[in-house]
Amino acid sequence: MTGSGAEGGLGVDDRTYSESPGTLQGGAPLLAVVIGASAGGPGQVQMLLEQLPADFPVPIAVCQHMTAGATAPWAERLNECTPLRVVEAAPGDRFEAGTVYIAPTGKHMRLLGPARKPHISLLPDFADALHVPSIDFLMSSAADVFGSRVLGVILTGLGSDGALGMLAIRRAGGPTICERPETAPFASMPRAAAELGAASQLIDLDDMAAAIMDRVVGRV
Repeated sequence: MTGSGAEGGLGVDDRTYSESPGTLQGGAPLLAVVIGASAGGPGQVQMLLEQLPADFPVPIAVCQHMTAGATAPWAERLNECTPLRVVEAAPGDRFEAGTVYIAPTGKHMRLLGPARKPHISLLPDFADALHVPSIDFLMSSAADVFGSRVLGVILTGLGSDGALGMLAIRRAGGPTICERPETAPFASMPRAAAELGAASQLIDLDDMAAAIMDRVVGRV
């Protein structure tokens, strides 16, 4: 059962997505999922991907803050221990269903359209970027390509990366989920998104995979 419930002071309520501002009544099937995480995230991302089916119907982009050189072996490990195909993203990769694309450390990952045939671009560090890759940059590009047909997810992490990018998805009409700060190993990243009004709903990690599936196939 997916988690819900009001969180004092965060501006997040227990309404379903069909009742949230900008989302389509009836829950049109989505075209993509974007996940952002930082401190405490690698284990959580693995747990989440382990619960998704091999025939997951849309592509997933993951931006996880890691040290240099860590994303490629992490992607290989996830590819071995989860049902999904997991790769470290490369320039020009087609963004295809059933595959998880990990943003490489030291590059900003951007999704480019058209929405039915998207692909991946990798860009060098920006002088003013606090995190490379940036969750904000990835999610904002997903909002540009997919509009209301992308799901934004923020898990545990320090800081506020992802809050502005998730807000761009919500303003485009897309559903947005944050891990519940009270149960996250590091609460500041999901809390920042919630306080900004970017999160439609706060959900416990144990319920996250089911919530993602429900929204991807349009059950809610």
